[in-house]
Amino acid sequence: MIERIDARWQRGPAAEPAKPPAARSNPRTVAMFAVVIALVLYGGLRALQLLAALPAAAWHEVALGLGATLLRVVAALLIAAAWTIPLGLAIGTSPRLAAVLQPAAQVAASVPATALFPVVLLAALHLPGGLDISAIALMLLGTQWYLLFNVIAGAAAIPRELRDTAAMLKLAPLERWRVLWLPALFPYIVTGAITAAGGAWNASIVAEHVEFAGRTYSTLGIGATIARATAAGDYALLAGATLAMVITVVLINRLFWLRLYRLAQARFRLE
Repeated sequence: MIERIDARWQRGPAAEPAKPPAARSNPRTVAMFAVVIALVLYGGLRALQLLAALPAAAWHEVALGLGATLLRVVAALLIAAAWTIPLGLAIGTSPRLAAVLQPAAQVAASVPATALFPVVLLAALHLPGGLDISAIALMLLGTQWYLLFNVIAGAAAIPRELRDTAAMLKLAPLERWRVLWLPALFPYIVTGAITAAGGAWNASIVAEHVEFAGRTYSTLGIGATIARATAAGDYALLAGATLAMVITVVLINRLFWLRLYRLAQARFRLE
């Protein structure tokens, strides 16, 4: 205590802590912020002007294109789920299969879907539906791997005790899918499907409007509308189609995928 009093006496009265200097606005920062705001406002005004100039027939084309592309996205997801879920479950629960098939799947997933698209297009053009089939195939090639690897991760995360219990109870295959496999994989399926659906919407732009061997192939779809508007320099149609696609994807995510994701987190989470 005496040492503290002596030290305090030698230092004198304690100095008040220095107050931080008042925040000053940087003129350069304010100017940059003002420029950004002005550009955003100008861009928004120009976009509204373009959308206002778009005729009703163009909006009708955009609406039909959205419906057609949505059907293709759903078809691609269903086809992907039909084979990735059982195969992913087999790989995730069998170390022997995982050692052989998982590296092969990783190599296949690393090949860009657009590199295989000419082969798919040549094969599909001779079939009924032509470009519609090849568009779904291209969406499938680029999105199925998201589902597969998520299902593999989910199957590998299933506790061994649950699998042993199901085996002890001698559950039938369908019953085992209903009470064990699908509930355990549901969060991973939802996560993979969300990512795959986003990739399918993006792939529609190159899948529904193709220039190949000096010829142009196009089908009904929002991706084809965006591609045609870009090639023709029709900025009004490009703005309308892009905005419609963005709004549609956001609404699907908010109204459908978000509810499934919350359901997966609340009811089908293994802890």
